[in-house]
Amino acid sequence: MIDSDEKNRVAIVGFFDGSAGQVETWFEEVTGYEIACFVIDVDAFQVVNIAQENEKRVCKTTNFPQNGLFKCKPLITSSNWIDEIKRSGINKVLCLEPNNVKRLQHIKLVKENGMQLISAIHPTAIILSDAKIEEGVWINAGAIVGYKAEIKSGCIINTGSKIDHHNILEECCQLDPGVVTAGNVVLRRCCHIHTGATLINRVEVGEASIVGAGAVVLENLPKNCTAVGVPAKIIKSN
Repeated sequence: MIDSDEKNRVAIVGFFDGSAGQVETWFEEVTGYEIACFVIDVDAFQVVNIAQENEKRVCKTTNFPQNGLFKCKPLITSSNWIDEIKRSGINKVLCLEPNNVKRLQHIKLVKENGMQLISAIHPTAIILSDAKIEEGVWINAGAIVGYKAEIKSGCIINTGSKIDHHNILEECCQLDPGVVTAGNVVLRRCCHIHTGATLINRVEVGEASIVGAGAVVLENLPKNCTAVGVPAKIIKSN
């Protein structure tokens, strides 16, 4: 049982070092919340040999779950994680599952259980006047959210991405590092814009669609498609 009598304790859903692990390094200092635990939404998790896994990588410092812990915090491995953290008295959740659709499911589950979504917004991110940001987002270092932009729950805006004025990012969109959107862009629910892509003004990307790295989007994209290239062309339906 996790001791969580304090009201400021948060469960982070997700365990990948590039997302949850990265956020852990600054989250507590910036927000004043305390990370109570990490969550893996599966009933059986395959243990990783950390030394062997890092040997496969050029950067050999990746953290992995070990002995029931991640980043020295308790790790809950359960598809029934929402009940487990509720029994422990935790009422705040930061959803960092990298799969957009699964993250949307987590967001809905948190709301249905009357729990509070928590955001992780890096102190170097710039939020311009009249932007509206719902709870439950992750905005990483150096990102810019423009004037009157609207960012819905579950969105991930990664390092150095630039969201211009009057953009609307629906629930659980994900922008990889270095994405640039001009004004009045609309990203529908669960779409994923990959590294360095550029979207001109007034285009719309449909629900669950994918824009490839470095693509330049000059016209609207329908839902459930993948588009790549300069200019971006649809190469398949998802």
